[in-house]
Amino acid sequence: MPDTALFAMRASHLGKSARSRAKLIDAALAVFARDGLEAASVHDIARHAGMANGTFYLHFKDKDELTSVVILLVAAEIAREMNEAMAGIDDAVERVSLGTRQFINIACTRMEWGSAYFQAFWVRPELRSEVALYMRRDLERGVAQGAFSIKVDDFLVDLVGALVIAALFARMKGTAGPEAGSKAAEMQLRLLGVDAAHAHEVAWRSLESRSVVEPPDPPSSTPK
Repeated sequence: MPDTALFAMRASHLGKSARSRAKLIDAALAVFARDGLEAASVHDIARHAGMANGTFYLHFKDKDELTSVVILLVAAEIAREMNEAMAGIDDAVERVSLGTRQFINIACTRMEWGSAYFQAFWVRPELRSEVALYMRRDLERGVAQGAFSIKVDDFLVDLVGALVIAALFARMKGTAGPEAGSKAAEMQLRLLGVDAAHAHEVAWRSLESRSVVEPPDPPSSTPK
């Protein structure tokens, strides 16, 4: 079964109702990526899942409820993969770099996830709050470790997050390649006060087995 049918695959051993619900979630991801969150209709989602509109309403009150479920599931899956990749890593510089690169790689390897996440980020304040909390922990860890020399406040968290979203958007548009994650991570680390040479080395370090998509070799010179 293709990766785009992840939730249906996971529900394959469950009852008919759970399988139908999972198929609708996978269908919603596909339609959101194709048409956008706002333009997607219940009819198109149900048709993509091979179901009647009436079946849709047996599982979800409306499109908004389905959208909330989809976004929460995608966010949880991305968080799970990132947590696995960063397990045992305490160094805040490494965590910021790896978190940025891993997030972009996951979202761009599973384009339907990335598209849904990117669109929801701007219209779902609860998602932005969750992302901000996740980033703030590592920024405050870096300050406590003496690695970051800047005050952590809401504005800083927004700036760091904006670099991630900008890199993800560029990857999804095709105006940047796999190197976008490393470029964003290096800019983040410089913004946080990390020495230029160290920021460059960490941001372009091989992700090895942790990586979903391996970035290209780094440029030969360290940006000033």
